[in-house]
Amino acid sequence: MFGGRPVKSMINPSKYAVLLAISEAGSLTLAAEKLGYTQSGVSHIIADLEAECGFPLVLRSKSGSSLTRDGEKLIEPIRGLIRAQEQLEGAIDEVNGLRSGRVRVGMFSSVAVHWAPEIAERFTALHPNIELEFFSGFYHEIEEKVLSEELDCGFLTKQTKRDLNFSELTRDRLLAVLPKGHPLASLPSLPVELIEKEDFIIPGEGTGYDIGGIFRSCRVTPRVKYALSDDHAALSMVQRGLGITILPELILGGIADDVAVMELSPAFRRTIGIVSRPNRLVSPAAKAFMDFVRDFARELNARS
Repeated sequence: MFGGRPVKSMINPSKYAVLLAISEAGSLTLAAEKLGYTQSGVSHIIADLEAECGFPLVLRSKSGSSLTRDGEKLIEPIRGLIRAQEQLEGAIDEVNGLRSGRVRVGMFSSVAVHWAPEIAERFTALHPNIELEFFSGFYHEIEEKVLSEELDCGFLTKQTKRDLNFSELTRDRLLAVLPKGHPLASLPSLPVELIEKEDFIIPGEGTGYDIGGIFRSCRVTPRVKYALSDDHAALSMVQRGLGITILPELILGGIADDVAVMELSPAFRRTIGIVSRPNRLVSPAAKAFMDFVRDFARELNARS
């Protein structure tokens, strides 16, 4: 009962994972779907936790569910508890010659489209007992989720603005993309300073990371006509003749036949790597995944 003496019991990480799922989903229904429980089952678990803790944990409303202030104070310790449980289970499995567990991986769009299917297929063949959970988002989202331990690791470029362990995988050219028949398309490469004279389409990541680094280093201010939240949408705008953009080569593979793709002058590349939280040991399953990704990238680099 709230206000009375809390019921003391053994801490069960799986029960506290329900509270974490509600915090992330903002809904009992969505949390239940994610965890494979019924909504009534989730409500029962929360009631048990509130009885154990001695104070309310969840606020329910017509718009969804959220944690109370006291409930929010438990989230970071819960993440640590779940991480410790996963590391313990992984260590036990390693001693037994097995690898199991779950790896939560963040990736930006070009990696999600061009690398994720092959990575998932090959890694699962090697480690069938390890579950992969992929999250596709923007750089800043991946940074935040790795730091908050919602993700075990993530793909980012070296332009990351946060303090993360960064392991380089490969380098990807950043290329100018112009409409077919554009007057500048006849040049051997596109001088970055000429971009100031053209309508520019800002692609998915905006100018805060790799593309912004190009403009800052060359002291160029683009004449922004459109700003989009998706690289493929930016490519479609160029195809319609609405401006020019800069996109990574990985995005352009096999879909750039109806645009002009040019090297920039000076040439620029983004450095793609995999990141994890600093000063934290990753679980055995996450370590196995990151080691695999490094080997995968070495194969890609050998092919090119």
